[in-house]
Amino acid sequence: MNAAAEPRAGGLLALQTRMTAYLLQSDAGVQTAVPDVAGSGPAEVGPSVALRRLGVYHGAYRARLLETLRDTYGHTLRLLGDHAFDALALAYIAQSPSTCHNLRWYGETWPDFLADTGADTRSVIDAGDAVDSGGAFAPHPAIAELARLDWALREAFDGPDDAVLGLRDLQQLAPEVWAVVRLRPHATVRCLSMRHNTLQRWHALDDERPVPDAEPLPEPGWVLVWRRDDRPHFRSMAAPEAWAVRQLLAGQTWAALCEGLVQAWPDQDATTLAAQCLRRWVDEGVLAEAVTDEALTA
Repeated sequence: MNAAAEPRAGGLLALQTRMTAYLLQSDAGVQTAVPDVAGSGPAEVGPSVALRRLGVYHGAYRARLLETLRDTYGHTLRLLGDHAFDALALAYIAQSPSTCHNLRWYGETWPDFLADTGADTRSVIDAGDAVDSGGAFAPHPAIAELARLDWALREAFDGPDDAVLGLRDLQQLAPEVWAVVRLRPHATVRCLSMRHNTLQRWHALDDERPVPDAEPLPEPGWVLVWRRDDRPHFRSMAAPEAWAVRQLLAGQTWAALCEGLVQAWPDQDATTLAAQCLRRWVDEGVLAEAVTDEALTA
């Protein structure tokens, strides 16, 4: 092929690479990352028209990611308000471009962003000005906690289908199997740690009541998230149950879990506590499967 007929500057892949670099840069008017994209279209399209079209793509990319964050983090949006949420979201988008084809998974690290560069509900009103001027946000982990609950519930909603372990399934287990059985939680189960009155604020947002200020809890709190009957659910847990759920997620046997309860909470009746947790998990559809040693069940 004649060299004069070659696509400019490395061909289609190079052009796509420069186009991507242009979309990801913060200023739509700066074209140093893609100096000849505007001139890569049809000859009848002038440079000014091409530049305007590039600007449309530049804005649409951010608008779509912003829309995704607003949809996923609905309670965080309601807490912060449109102006503050959008300012923080655009700052996040600038440093966290999408890395997967499915926008469903965009924004997984948004809670970490809020925890690191966060926002205080009292000072975030002018967050847009802070972003525009390169200012920093005061970290506020309480908002990050609310965002983590937003994400966990969306993750539970979109999570994989799984079996649901029933009481009859447990009744069919031989007594000797309980020494080795592992109770696998439903694939959507998550255990979240809370250091603030996040659930109180969440319910206030749901009920359209005034949202209380973020306050630290006297002791760490725990929240169980899972999907049941095609709907995401969540509830608070006491420390012993939260510890037990984490053991289930880690793949511990039921016997090891019960022994751990005895050691960690010697002043409580571990047998009764374990039985109460088990019955509630079964009733709520938290468990998926009883995994046993094939040698014992053969």
